[in-house]
Order: sequence, then structure tokens, then C-alpha cells
Amino acid sequence: MMITEDVLREDPSWIPLLMGLPAESFWQLVEAVQTAYPSYEQHRHERPDRQRGVGGGRKCDLPLVIRVALVLTYLRLHVSQALVAKLFGATQSDVSRELRRLVPLLKQVLPCPEVWELVEAEQSLPEEQILMLTDLADGQVLIDATEQQVYRSGDSATRKAHFSGKKRCLPSKPNL
Repeated sequence: MMITEDVLREDPSWIPLLMGLPAESFWQLVEAVQTAYPSYEQHRHERPDRQRGVGGGRKCDLPLVIRVALVLTYLRLHVSQALVAKLFGATQSDVSRELRRLVPLLKQVLPCPEVWELVEAEQSLPEEQILMLTDLADGQVLIDATEQQVYRSGDSATRKAHFSGKKRCLPSKPNL
């Protein structure tokens, strides 16, 4: 079974299962994304480091609703991009592309963008600014739990002190 906009509208129970949001919140988020999308795309196409001309590049095959749904599903379930692609009738490269394209826009339209900015700047929140769920608009939080590669120290004592059991990677040895 492929999940389409019609499926999500006819059976809204899919939305909390896949995206962790109440259906009403998801549709409000989609509406906010649709409103902000044209100016976001124009800005993205006119950025100075863009390698293609405006209008160049691959066009989106999927409706914006499904693109938002597959990004939220990937961020929530943290399963392989190929599985998310199968669920929504896309390809793995579509999922990867939409993550790069839509996560910045979702950061803009979701509540609490200042938290995203602090996290990206690797600043810690002062004790008085730590958000409690009741302080948020409706008690919903989106967390990007994408696994990041961490290089392990070559020093045995340091490596043991920071062992987590996750994917291991020693720092690369310099070429002499």
C-alpha cells in the first residue's frame, strides 16, 4: 500500500502513527509550509552559491503534502530512507533530496525557531530558558535524531571514557 494525500485525508490515523503529530497539527503545518514555500523556493533558487540557473535542476514529482509527510516520517521513525520512499511511492534519492530541501523550511514554520538556532550554534540553553512541554504551543516537539558519525580518540583511556557502543570509527591516520 502506498500512502497518498487521499489516504491521509480519508484515514487520519496514519498521521500520528507515521509522523507523531495529531492530524489537525499536521494539516496546519502543511498549510504553513504551503504559504511559506514560494518565497522559500525563490530564495533557495537565487542564492549566490547556486550552481544552476533559476529553473534548472530536478523538478519535484511528489505533491508538497507528501514531501512534508515523508520528511516528518523519516525524522520521527528514523528508519531507512528506502523504507520511507516505499511507503510514499518515492525513491531513496527523493527522500534524501527532500530532507535537504524541506528541513530548513520546516525549521522556519515550526514553533520555537530560536531553539533550532541555539542547537545549531551548539550553545547550551541557560537553566531559566530550558523549555518545558507545557511552554510550547501545543506540547508537540520535533526532534531530528539523525545519527552523526563521531570519531573515536586514538588514546585508549579517552576512548574508554567516551564509549557508547554505537558505530565505532577511529580517527584517520595522517598520510606521512
